[in-house]
Amino acid sequence: MRGKTESAASLGRLPNMRTSVRSAISLIALVALCSGGTLAQEKTADDWLNIAYGLSANGSYEEAIQAYDKVLEIDPRNDSALINKGHALEFWALDLYNEALVITTEILEENPNDPLAWQGKGAALSCLNRQEEAFQAYSKAIEVLNKTIEKDPYNGEAWFLKGENYANMHDAEAALIAYDKVIELNYTQRIEAAWLTKAVLLAVLQRYDEALQASEMVIELNPNSASAWSNKGYALDELGRQAEAEEAFDRAEELERGG
Repeated sequence: MRGKTESAASLGRLPNMRTSVRSAISLIALVALCSGGTLAQEKTADDWLNIAYGLSANGSYEEAIQAYDKVLEIDPRNDSALINKGHALEFWALDLYNEALVITTEILEENPNDPLAWQGKGAALSCLNRQEEAFQAYSKAIEVLNKTIEKDPYNGEAWFLKGENYANMHDAEAALIAYDKVIELNYTQRIEAAWLTKAVLLAVLQRYDEALQASEMVIELNPNSASAWSNKGYALDELGRQAEAEEAFDRAEELERGG
């Protein structure tokens, strides 16, 4: 199921939010990290671990993760690198979400009628476990989108975004109505995504026959959609059709491997 993928998708539309290097210490570490060839080969696992510690201490988590990866290339069983890489990933994500919140707030100060900014703000708040505020942001996005739809009922993009925001609010029924409108309008830019998300929502509602049909519609549109094959496998499994489910899961895995 989607889990937090809706939020990730929303954040993906925001400007690039890479963590910057904030001090001379991290600059030195970053130079070491980016140095290729002989210099990189001469460094030991301990060298890279110390570089990673310095970057993490300075808040340069993305670069620290790369340094921990260097440790693990040399010593795949290095427990310190494995554990601290996990911590760095958590802090890096928090940095990204906090920065996303700042960016979306700035955008909305200039244009309070930007539905993507409201949606992105909701995604950032949700990832920061501020769910009540997240739902308020998603509701604001829907309010803006409703105004767009009132002016142009055939605006497929507005209907699609409305569906996304309802899905983010876990209102599957309302989301399905919006996605069905995208499909009814034959809004080609989003129709595959609408069917795909519809399949997920129908499965959440335990409407597995319909989820299967929606998954098959995605496969008809795009036979190489690994997500559609995976969703199909899930629906088949829930319907007790295990042999067919295994075939669908196998196809999904094959596509994920680039087959």
